[in-house]
Amino acid sequence: MQGSGNHWGKTKEEMVAALQDVEAQGRRIEYTGLELVAHLNNQGLATELGYSNPAALLVHALRISPKEAKRRLAQAEELFPSITPTGSVIEPALPATASALAAGDIGSEAVDVIRKTLKDLPDLEPEKLALAESTMVAQAAEDDPNALARFGTRVRNIVDPDGPPPPDPEPKQPDRILHIRARRDGGLDFRGHLPAEDAHLLHPVIKKGEQRPTDRADDRCQAERTADAFVETLRMAAQCPSQPTKNGLRTPVAITISYDDLLKDLDDRILVGPDTYLTAREARRIACDSHLFPAVLGSKSEPLDIGVSSYTVPAHIRRALILRDGGCAFPSCGAPASACDAHHIIHWRNHGPTKVDNLVLLCPHHHRLVHRSDWTIQMVDRIPRFIPPAYIDPHRRPRTNSARRSIPTAA
Repeated sequence: MQGSGNHWGKTKEEMVAALQDVEAQGRRIEYTGLELVAHLNNQGLATELGYSNPAALLVHALRISPKEAKRRLAQAEELFPSITPTGSVIEPALPATASALAAGDIGSEAVDVIRKTLKDLPDLEPEKLALAESTMVAQAAEDDPNALARFGTRVRNIVDPDGPPPPDPEPKQPDRILHIRARRDGGLDFRGHLPAEDAHLLHPVIKKGEQRPTDRADDRCQAERTADAFVETLRMAAQCPSQPTKNGLRTPVAITISYDDLLKDLDDRILVGPDTYLTAREARRIACDSHLFPAVLGSKSEPLDIGVSSYTVPAHIRRALILRDGGCAFPSCGAPASACDAHHIIHWRNHGPTKVDNLVLLCPHHHRLVHRSDWTIQMVDRIPRFIPPAYIDPHRRPRTNSARRSIPTAA
């Protein structure tokens, strides 16, 4: 059987040489791709397009796995200069490795081996690190990745025979500690420790929520999944019927913003509160499925009248959404209905009705993405269809959640 190329008349040596040439071209193209990833990361394009992190954008734009997206980002960060929030340029950690990849002399697997080898030498002087890198790059031109990894062990023993310094002994910590620091934007930074007898109360709940779904491309990192699971645990606790002050209701949030401003597209404007900072876009997302308190404020911002609170999405409509969507309706997402918000397809600020045909269940991650990015939703035959941005699919072909869609059976 003839192939598509004109290779069948070549000698064995010419075939091997042609294969090596194609491999070198692929490596040079890979270098260019990583350079683009580095520019995307440095310029913060993922955030501008509504994504929570660059890896999530790469998953959708390139149709690669979250693991591969994070691997490319990690390589790009070490092979190319990075820019700090203040505009300072940080030189790449592996300039020799970058040059070798650009020349097609080494491949992606060798880059990962060199990165891992040098990451295990964090306490070396810059001169010794540069020597170790150049030695590894030179050897990579001869060895396969497995052999290069074994060679890396010898390099570590030569340039760092004493190994890392022993850790300083730390004073004994209390059994239970929790450090909380309030941020200016209303968020919280915290860290802490629980002993084993207390950890068993929290760990099983968090562990179940942070498991990566098997039926969707989960683009969250491990830390983000853990944080989402922790927030979901707090949400369940706040809505628990036995909770003495909330009685199972969604936590009410008062946002001091005029109705006119809430309706306007003030996506970059910061709404200043006594201890919380939100954009108008974030306020509208919260208002999709929350416990609302209409309020009338006087000229000095004093409350003159507080209206009767009401759910944006009543319980009977939410039950209908659960029956229809089954969980998060976003393509490839497997989040259960219990973790989802009800999102208005035509927003209430545009007089969108609170009815089943104008609502869709979205997990918090994809709810934020829909509000922040150019993803749109259309309801066709009572099935939500998601239209990707043009930079994801130039044809903007509608997508549905295959996990929620029934599979046709043969007649």
